[in-house]
Amino acid sequence: MYKLIVISVLILIPNFVISQQIIGKIYDNESSVKGAKILNTNKNIFTYTNEYGDFSIDASINDTLKFTSLFHKEKDVLLNEKSFENKIVIELIKIVNDLDEVLLMDKTQKTFSAESYTADIGLQIKNDIKNNPHLYSPPPSGNLDFIKIASLIGKLFKNNNKSKTISIVPITHKALDSLFAKQEFLNDNLLKNDLKIPKAYIPLFFDYCENKNIDNKLLLKENNFLLLDKLFTCSEEFLIVISEFEKEKTKH
Repeated sequence: MYKLIVISVLILIPNFVISQQIIGKIYDNESSVKGAKILNTNKNIFTYTNEYGDFSIDASINDTLKFTSLFHKEKDVLLNEKSFENKIVIELIKIVNDLDEVLLMDKTQKTFSAESYTADIGLQIKNDIKNNPHLYSPPPSGNLDFIKIASLIGKLFKNNNKSKTISIVPITHKALDSLFAKQEFLNDNLLKNDLKIPKAYIPLFFDYCENKNIDNKLLLKENNFLLLDKLFTCSEEFLIVISEFEKEKTKH
């Protein structure tokens, strides 16, 4: 009897070990999708998204998640190791497609240089504070040293193996600010809760994104999924810089 119990436990342990919680967000080309059903077809368990389109469910590598919503096309996703590294973002396609509004963008060609950016971004931010003081609110710990932060951000560009000078039409700070002010899905709530950007650093984060040379075609609604993926990557890098800045500030 004892051996039978031991064998049963050993059989169950592998499934317990590899099963873990996966978190994600579902949206369509207009906003987050609330009330969508997520079914783990391997484990026969399911859950629903909350009002912000967020969900969490137990899953393992090679499990298949089936996403269904009343007004969207069904979607199956096979999970792999990378699915558990960060929050997964799922885009559902609406069954009835409405005409999307076109966001007008500045088509001015811009050449970006990592060295010149590092040198003058501090001055740019200070000028922006004078022109738009309402956009900047200092954190409880005191004033922000934008020159120091700019220097830290510059390290990310110096470590970039790509060409130092790239001629493209990037998304601008102004375009990002307009997008997050008008869109229902890409809003302040997503910036603070999903991208984890502190309110005081949002303008600086937009500056950082502008100088990452993100293609302004991603501003179109049909490219929201690609833009969100880029913003998640930028936020992870940006938060590392801010963390370094905060650590150095506490030393003094």
